[in-house]
Amino acid sequence: MRINHLLFDLDGTLADTAPDLVAALNFVLARHGKPSVSLTDARCWAGAGSARLIEQGFSISPTSKEFQSLRQQLLDYYDQHICESSRLFPGINQLLTRLELAGHSWGVVTNKPTRFTDPLLNALGLSDRAAVVVCGDTLPTNKPEPEPVLHACRLNGRNTSTTALIGDDLRDIMAGRAAGTTTVAVTWGYASPDDLPENWGADHTVDSPAELEHLLIHNR
Repeated sequence: MRINHLLFDLDGTLADTAPDLVAALNFVLARHGKPSVSLTDARCWAGAGSARLIEQGFSISPTSKEFQSLRQQLLDYYDQHICESSRLFPGINQLLTRLELAGHSWGVVTNKPTRFTDPLLNALGLSDRAAVVVCGDTLPTNKPEPEPVLHACRLNGRNTSTTALIGDDLRDIMAGRAAGTTTVAVTWGYASPDDLPENWGADHTVDSPAELEHLLIHNR
């Protein structure tokens, strides 16, 4: 496997952002007199974004008349508390450092809007390290469509045949496969217990950043 260009999903892959996302949901729940949800129960909603958080937290459909208002309240709160408790997953900073030392270029392909991605990457110390960042509103389409992955490769002057797309969601793997990259599913993210990463059809599945390092740098 000759890989020298890595494209990472953000939430649930590079960073554990669930604490701040669930805190935003609980703020809106409390405002409307609803009981809070635990981080343990709500972690698997975080990767699917604000719509899923509102849908699950309030047990309402996206077609409900109050849905968009509740979602906007969550986003406004999150905007002001975007990286209070979010952190890189253990081992990720070391992984990125070793990729850089090995001469591998890396970037981020996320469905998160630029409004939230840029300040989050800055707070996590990744803004000046990522060679390319493609956000959820960079293009008209998002993952699982391949266009964001292809766009990141074009921006960075890299070929899909030497690129790996790494993520914690089936959408990541679908996007990478459709774009023609190597795909790597990670198990430390926000997949629900009944949605196992090893069933997504990725080229590789890894359980830790250390295992990912061995795969990407040492090819084993």
